[in-house]
Amino acid sequence: MVAKRKISRKPKKKSKSWFKRLLRFGLGLMLFGLLSLGAFVFSVYLGFWGPLPSSEDLQSIPQSKASLVYASEQKLIGSIYAINRDPVDYQNIPDHLLNALVATEDQRFYEHSGIDLRSLARVAVKSILLQDDRAGGGSTLTQQLLKNLYGRPDYGLATLAVNKCREMILAYRLEQIYSKKEILALYLNTVSFSENTFGISAGSRRFFNQAPRSLRIEEGAVLVGLLKANTYYNPRLNPEPALERRNLVLALMSKQGYIEEGKLDSLQKIPLAIDYHNLDLEGPAPYFLSQVKKELNEILSDKVKANGENWDPKKDGLRIYTSLDANAQQSLNKAFQGHLAQWQQKFDAHWANQQPWHKSPSYFDRQVQASSSYKRLAAQGLSEEAIYVRLEKKRNNLLYHPAGDVEGNYSSLDSIQHFLKLLRGASLLMDPQTGAIRAWIGGPDFRYLPFDAARTPHTMASTVKPFVMAAALEEGADPCTFVSAERRVYPDYEDWSPRNYNNKYQGFYSMRGTLKNSINTATIAWYFNTGPDAFYRLAQRMGIANNWADGPSVALGSSAVSPLELAQAYSVFANGGMSVEAYFIERIETAEGELLYQHEAPERQRIIEERTARYINYFLQATVEDGTAAKLPRKYGAKYRWAAKTGTSQNYSDAWLLAYSPNLVSVNWMGGASPIIRFRTGNYGSGSAMALPIFGRFLSLYEGQLKPFTWPNLSEEDQQLLDCPDFKEGNLLDELRDLLKEKPGKAIKAEEEESASEAEEESWFKRLFKSKKKD
Repeated sequence: MVAKRKISRKPKKKSKSWFKRLLRFGLGLMLFGLLSLGAFVFSVYLGFWGPLPSSEDLQSIPQSKASLVYASEQKLIGSIYAINRDPVDYQNIPDHLLNALVATEDQRFYEHSGIDLRSLARVAVKSILLQDDRAGGGSTLTQQLLKNLYGRPDYGLATLAVNKCREMILAYRLEQIYSKKEILALYLNTVSFSENTFGISAGSRRFFNQAPRSLRIEEGAVLVGLLKANTYYNPRLNPEPALERRNLVLALMSKQGYIEEGKLDSLQKIPLAIDYHNLDLEGPAPYFLSQVKKELNEILSDKVKANGENWDPKKDGLRIYTSLDANAQQSLNKAFQGHLAQWQQKFDAHWANQQPWHKSPSYFDRQVQASSSYKRLAAQGLSEEAIYVRLEKKRNNLLYHPAGDVEGNYSSLDSIQHFLKLLRGASLLMDPQTGAIRAWIGGPDFRYLPFDAARTPHTMASTVKPFVMAAALEEGADPCTFVSAERRVYPDYEDWSPRNYNNKYQGFYSMRGTLKNSINTATIAWYFNTGPDAFYRLAQRMGIANNWADGPSVALGSSAVSPLELAQAYSVFANGGMSVEAYFIERIETAEGELLYQHEAPERQRIIEERTARYINYFLQATVEDGTAAKLPRKYGAKYRWAAKTGTSQNYSDAWLLAYSPNLVSVNWMGGASPIIRFRTGNYGSGSAMALPIFGRFLSLYEGQLKPFTWPNLSEEDQQLLDCPDFKEGNLLDELRDLLKEKPGKAIKAEEEESASEAEEESWFKRLFKSKKKD
């Protein structure tokens, strides 16, 4: 029997499902990814990609703060900054503004701790799985704040991942340090509101001219709305998109429950209205602000912080309180600009057929070669001919003009000619008792002509004459001494022979009459009677000798002084003879309100006798009553008894009006960019015609707001000493006495005067100031 062979069989292997394999692979990949992600996050946390700000760093977040400049009434007039930002606490930000920000930028802000995992998941699903580019970035407000504060360093291909990780880590830290409202305030203090403004304070002042705490709900929605695209939604540049965006913000606020039910429609129907206020371009006192910056740097030069660092007004958020009277400045601006516009039109018509420099063409060539356009083309290696071809190319331009900007096709040469023909001017108000500058204008428009004429020396002209009389009084002269108005020639000074404006040389004048009528020949007689040395010593004490001229022409104003120097000098008359120094800054405080600087007046020195000042004040009041400044009461209705002196320099190149009281000194100057740019007639170019109207217009606007004043009463002795007429006709005895006096020069008789007038080829103004002494 054949035995059956037993066949052994191997058991069948169970087949693995492809799904299980895929699942295992996916889980392994996920685990690897999580481990890699964890390692990556840990590397960022440990600082392998650069150190992270510590909790201590986050507790003292550095923010550049603009220093704010205030007028004496604590009205903001400007700022000094590297970044235009003035951070505010959340207590000074209205809740509706914080709510608008949350409703628009991070609706779950109060529910997360700096990282919104739900938002991240939503972004991941929409961006990665659904390929939706509109999913957003998933960053919370806290993360956006950190991006604003620390930026995003470049790490090559890993830049986005590293920075996102950094921001999440720091966001969590930040939320442990600050409250939610503090974080919102920090965010609003860092973001840009367009036009180089950073932070909610700068933004609200720029577009609504008020502090954030005063914003209405619809105004706050405008500012929050423009954060999405701060140029496109700028309410000044693009009002329609800004209105649409504002209404969207309001709708989001309503949806989140931040606006009461039923109020949304009424809010959205409110028209878009802004109160645009750009202090950088349209500040009330830009020339004054420039002077404040200079004085500020001097004050801070010897002051340091507790840590030994120097103060930086561009970053340290100082509060600078100045001497400026904002209301006076506003009235002076209006007076100055109104008169300048009118006189510029007269000047344009006066030179309609030729250029003011037609007799000196090289002047224009020099100005062209000094222009930035010429220098830029020359630096490119272009020839002279090629440069002028470029400069003559016309294009559409808008050129500044005091009477209204002009638009047209202008070349660079046209533009240079245009600006050279613009009149210049300066006007300032100063307290003669303290030196405080109350108002300051240094030119037509700081944006186009930042050069400050109030600090620049100009020919004094007849404004010097009160100093001639003051020097005589200081030397003991009798104010009722009469001097002859005869015309004399001075051989020791190249036959110099000054003339009078009215060409009259008869009779005798007292001091008061000499000043009131601005008699040149009588002034020169007083100069020689007093002596050049005595006059120069007084000029030094008064602070007007920095640009002293040679010879007797100094007594008629051939030296140059700045309006500021004249303000300080005339203040000596106004305050009774004491020294005074002008200043702009009253005090400076730190951002925390600590006093850093307080102005203290220097010890005052007596410059002239009180009697001398009193007499000069008396003489110059007569100039306003019926002298060269009589237009002030007659045309402009001046109510108070002002003292004043006009001045007109050679060929009408400089026009002056000095007016003052015991409480206020006003200096007004007008002229051109060069002495050759001028009027050719006194009807337009004299001090009473061109400079006096500035102060006259100012008084018509502001005199009612000035503190009433009276001059000190003259004593009986003073009244007796001053009891004499301004002018008297010379009788035989007077002429005989005058003939016997030893006087420099030689008198010109009437027939010689007529002959000399016919022979003169130079203008009388030129001869008036021609005073170089022979060797």
